[in-house]
Amino acid sequence: MSQFSVFESTVTIHLPVHRVWELLTDWAAAPLWMHGIGSMHSDDPQLRVGTTLTYRVAGHERRYEVRDLIENRLLVLHTSQNPDGLSYRYDLKDDAGYTEVVLQVAIINPDLSVEECEELAGHVRESEEDKLDQLRMYAETAP
Repeated sequence: MSQFSVFESTVTIHLPVHRVWELLTDWAAAPLWMHGIGSMHSDDPQLRVGTTLTYRVAGHERRYEVRDLIENRLLVLHTSQNPDGLSYRYDLKDDAGYTEVVLQVAIINPDLSVEECEELAGHVRESEEDKLDQLRMYAETAP
């Protein structure tokens, strides 16, 4: 599988890993920290590889598929609306009782030229590069 890296960011959240994991995977709460998401849900009550998450953005229904998962440590989501989708990889690591979260975003299976990938990457960076900051702000104030 070829990938084109879009960006990587890291943030420390002042909560234990298990709590950050709970908030990261609380699909109903995604609109509270993900820009543009109106709603998100899963029809599968158990989170596992292959789970489909349905979300609404700008009036359109879209999907993520869980591609990899290690509870409290790793979550990889792929967009599934087209073959030149995006991959979102969240790595969580304990850091003295706090949680370090690393997000890597990539264009997967790019059937695009390098120039087209760079253009798409620029749009994604512009709209999503602060995603972990938004997660941190939400998590540190969540009930």
